[in-house]
Amino acid sequence: MKDFFRIATSEEKKSFPDFLKKYFWDCNFDELNMNEHKFFIAERILRFGNIGSVKWLLQAIDTNFLKNVIQKSRNLDDKTKNFWQIMLYEK
Repeated sequence: MKDFFRIATSEEKKSFPDFLKKYFWDCNFDELNMNEHKFFIAERILRFGNIGSVKWLLQAIDTNFLKNVIQKSRNLDDKTKNFWQIMLYEK
């Protein structure tokens, strides 16, 4: 429960690049961090991301975690899920 209320360190905030800001138009970008919002961040980039943001995501998050996101997400439509299942399971 401690981790739930933990504030992100400045190093964690720095690791979240500014070029991803456009994908998080409806939330406070400065408060996002990978420890607390990893599932949400992955969903957004898988759904709306361009090639650069997807490359960043694949380096920042484990492929098994992304597969889990694809299976459990309620925010990814069927076409998007199908595409990412093909891309990630073919590796």
